[in-house]
Amino acid sequence: MAIVLARVDDRVIHGQTTTRWVAVKPADAILVISDKIAADQLRCKVLKAAAGKLKLGIYTLAQGPEALAKAQASAKNFFVISDSIRNFADLVKIDGDFGGVLNIGNLNATREGTKNMGNTVMMNDEDVVALDELEAAGIDLQFQLLPDDAVRTWPAVKTKYQSM
Repeated sequence: MAIVLARVDDRVIHGQTTTRWVAVKPADAILVISDKIAADQLRCKVLKAAAGKLKLGIYTLAQGPEALAKAQASAKNFFVISDSIRNFADLVKIDGDFGGVLNIGNLNATREGTKNMGNTVMMNDEDVVALDELEAAGIDLQFQLLPDDAVRTWPAVKTKYQSM
């Protein structure tokens, strides 16, 4: 059927994903695309447990376009989640189609040079470059932690970032 949500969230799968987001964007399965996560067997096991009744596939960036194409052709609804903005920008470069809209959720402060954009979004210059690449590729960027939060646009968030 469709990819109903493409989301950046460094926590990947957690209660908000499996309850709040599924309630407003029903999904049958989650695709996680990240080289770092795919290489970490312990984290893969934890994510499978966190997914609950949702099916879960964990893929490297190179496997991403094929996994996304299969999801688009499937009769099921999918969430696509990655732990970084850069992963989605790189997916676009290798023709990974995740639906043209990217939700930016939680990004933590443990990365170097981050600035607090509010609502648990901490960004650095590398994130800004990746977001600009996504915007240039025609991706609609929506900053929204929870489904009932107001959506913030990339131009508004970028203006705040540049003012800090």
